[in-house]
Amino acid sequence: MPYFVGRTVPRARASDRAFDRSPTLANARERTTNVPRSRAMPFAVKRRAPPTSAATRAIERIQTFIATDGRVAALRREGLVVYRAYKRALVKNAEFRAFRKNLPPWIAKNARYKAWALDDDVACAFVFASPFVCMALTWLFFAFWRWVASRDRKETLDAVFGAAKRRKAREEAVKALPNPPPAKIERTKSGRELTMTPAETTKLEQLREKLDEAAAKDPSLLATPALRAYVDDSCLARYLRARKWKIDKALKMLVATLKWRATRKPEEITWNDVANEAATGKQYRSGRCKRNRRVLVMRPDRENTFNHEENIKFLIYTLENIFWKSSRERVPRGSDADLAPEQIVILINFTNWSRKNAVPMATARETLSILQDHYPERLGLAVCFNPPTIFRVFWSIISPFIDRKTYTKIIFVNKKKKEKAAATMSAIFHATSVDDDMGGIIPAEWNVSQYAKHMCDYDEKKAKIMANWR
Repeated sequence: MPYFVGRTVPRARASDRAFDRSPTLANARERTTNVPRSRAMPFAVKRRAPPTSAATRAIERIQTFIATDGRVAALRREGLVVYRAYKRALVKNAEFRAFRKNLPPWIAKNARYKAWALDDDVACAFVFASPFVCMALTWLFFAFWRWVASRDRKETLDAVFGAAKRRKAREEAVKALPNPPPAKIERTKSGRELTMTPAETTKLEQLREKLDEAAAKDPSLLATPALRAYVDDSCLARYLRARKWKIDKALKMLVATLKWRATRKPEEITWNDVANEAATGKQYRSGRCKRNRRVLVMRPDRENTFNHEENIKFLIYTLENIFWKSSRERVPRGSDADLAPEQIVILINFTNWSRKNAVPMATARETLSILQDHYPERLGLAVCFNPPTIFRVFWSIISPFIDRKTYTKIIFVNKKKKEKAAATMSAIFHATSVDDDMGGIIPAEWNVSQYAKHMCDYDEKKAKIMANWR
């Protein structure tokens, strides 16, 4: 800023005015002569200080109080006297002097460390703080030692209370599952379960009569021993439950299934017919759930053929296999009975599923149609494990084709929510029925030779029983 700002500007000399031919410039000079700084230079006005915060003002007040209060000043003087006496005593100490004369090599070789060691104030601060640092390190050591010593106790407490917590979560998950078991099972005096009410038994007999009449009109409905063996009392009861005990609707559904079975001939499909489809383990049986229902595992990411007809044939073979009962009595069951013995749980693992390994939409729709229309009341629960985000699009397409009752039996398990997923899976399955990548203990690697041997044994037993059908 020029030196004359805010000062009185001297008038120009005659020699200077000779070069000034501009009246405008001359008038400007005269106007600025003897003018105060605040008027001549508006930009030179002193600016206001920026506003301060409440915290800053509080700190300033505290600093002002400390600087002006007599008690604080007296305390500071006393502390300074004590500190000077402490420093004189430390510097005169013989051991301290000997230490300074013979500094350790790691201090003597470092210029900064050496300067600190020879500084009286730094030495006083170090000596004064050393006991407190030692006490803090000692406390940390014993705290760490107690933590290490209590690890076993913590593991024991976690095993007790953690197990109780997991058991409580599992009980809550069981209550939230669809298709729960009946609250009460009626039994006779001898303890035998009453699976049908008198009204339901009457409906069953009426459906049997109507089926015989329909077969008399169309002999192809019960033309083969396999078809006649299929329509036992337990089968008729399932179709009645599926159609809310409406006889005509149940008969219509049953007739459609008989025609479908006459065309498909599911009882004639053997392992050799579907061995190629089963090579990757995209679908297989896996023990029973906690309600004694057979478990069918599906892994869509292991799809290997993308052949519609072969996939449907493999599905039918697996369902016939899992529903086959060679030795146990087929008991008809009413709406209030425990339906678990004749139902299955389908566990679908979507962990590595993507659009690339997804089956055609026609295959998915026919799979749903077969389960709903030709195997009614067989699905106890369907568990979709770890479905990806893209599955929502696929689900929105196929969900309109799902029967409302079947839709309520489908649940989703999100692997990311570990505690809830573990509680749900443990509420449904035994660990021996689930692969290790879904929370069980069975190795997820597929052993097709071992599974093939089991299926071939099943085919042999079934063929012997079928040979006695009439």
